[in-house]
Amino acid sequence: MGKHTSNFTYSDSFSTKSDDRHATPPFGMQPQYDLQRSTTISCLGHPSHPVQTGEVICRSCGALAAGAHLGIYQIQQLLGRGRSGNAYLAQHQRSKQAVVIKLFAPDPVSMGLWEAARREVRTITALRHPSILPNFSCTAWYPKLPPGTTRPLPDLTAPYIEQDVYLLTLCQYAPITLDHFLAHYQKSKRAIQEQGPRFLGYLLSLIAQAGTALSAAHAHGIAHGALVPGNILLNNQGHLWVADFGLARLHTPSAPYLPPELYGVRDACLQKGTMTPFWEAITPAGDQYMLATLCQQILSQLLLPADYEHLQPILQCALHQHPARRFASIDIFIHELTEQAARPSHTTGHSLRPAFEVLPQQDQPSSGEYSRGYVQLTPPPSEAYEKQHPATANYSLASSLPPSTPADDWEKLGGKFFTSRDYESAVNAYLQALELDVNKYSCWLALGDAYFALERYSGALGAYERAAALNSYDPGVWTNLGTALDALGRHKEALICYERADQLNA
Repeated sequence: MGKHTSNFTYSDSFSTKSDDRHATPPFGMQPQYDLQRSTTISCLGHPSHPVQTGEVICRSCGALAAGAHLGIYQIQQLLGRGRSGNAYLAQHQRSKQAVVIKLFAPDPVSMGLWEAARREVRTITALRHPSILPNFSCTAWYPKLPPGTTRPLPDLTAPYIEQDVYLLTLCQYAPITLDHFLAHYQKSKRAIQEQGPRFLGYLLSLIAQAGTALSAAHAHGIAHGALVPGNILLNNQGHLWVADFGLARLHTPSAPYLPPELYGVRDACLQKGTMTPFWEAITPAGDQYMLATLCQQILSQLLLPADYEHLQPILQCALHQHPARRFASIDIFIHELTEQAARPSHTTGHSLRPAFEVLPQQDQPSSGEYSRGYVQLTPPPSEAYEKQHPATANYSLASSLPPSTPADDWEKLGGKFFTSRDYESAVNAYLQALELDVNKYSCWLALGDAYFALERYSGALGAYERAAALNSYDPGVWTNLGTALDALGRHKEALICYERADQLNA
């Protein structure tokens, strides 16, 4: 399938108020760098305070001084205040390149994790993923020390009583936050709602870009931990980046983004005065919950309910209160979302396949893509949603005619039944596929999932054992074996399977 090219771009007429020095530059325009020369130097705080000549940081509010130099970079303006620090637009004095400098102030709650954050930043940067915002540097910064003076960062793991150390990051400049994106399109909401399915495809392409970034990080053992609108950045060509991997987990996100399983962890962090419990508790399932929350917000703010209500069962699964009942991975969540968007709408009767391709079609995710404790069991949506949307709460597959051949078609049909929570029909379809091809590894895994959903744990165990016999090098099948054994009360055997999965992952 062809590469997605979108005609949706930001209007050249979009602009921010010219007298708002804290605003992001207009979409599609380069930031202006001319600073008004004055005998009085002020900080970029809100409100601003006068600072002495040569001072870099305001003693009153901790904001950087306007025009201050940090090495080869000159500070231009304050872009925004985050949960743990400020972001500034800066300019490289020789190349005139725009960059963003983020400054994290001394904070005993999170400073003990700074070295761990720097390690994750280095790991993520090495991936060079197109949808992960490039981070050029992450280091400790001492504004009071003479130029050229350094101190080793490991020294910072001791209790902090000094107030002269900051965590400074230097990253690529992206002109648009998700909030700016939504505000821009809400001005022409009626026009884009008339495009309905076509614009839905464009929005899903953006969500899929965020999904690929998260999936790449999860594959390297890193969860984001604070997927909020301020960490979703775009340009006016429809390219999206996820920002602040390794840094976002230094502070918990607020509602509605905080996954419900982490409420208690957040309270423990407040009581203990350290963010370590949250840092250790965040998982890929939590990232999935936050991505689904953002997806829900984007669709509800820009589209009519009829244009996306057929996606609600998928979103409800990703937003399930129990992490183990969400999708097994971000990849599967995005796949199900785009697949469901391409199916006929039950409410409007017209096809919701986008007028252009959302993304190059990827292979069907293997049902063996699991992490420990996250079995691919699609739960039903909430009872309230089923009462309000009886037609869309369950996919209508009654009219689907079973294919006579080949095994792949039976397996695909089984996947549709599974997604619609018709697990008995899914079992029958997978068994038909296995009659045609008994060595179909992915089908044995899928059959195990369907049996597990029916709480027929012995059947699930048998299917997973057949899958393991066909491919003993997939850590996912060993994780599923452990889950089935746990359900049967065979906990010691389950631990052996989990250890085997960990060895293969390593």
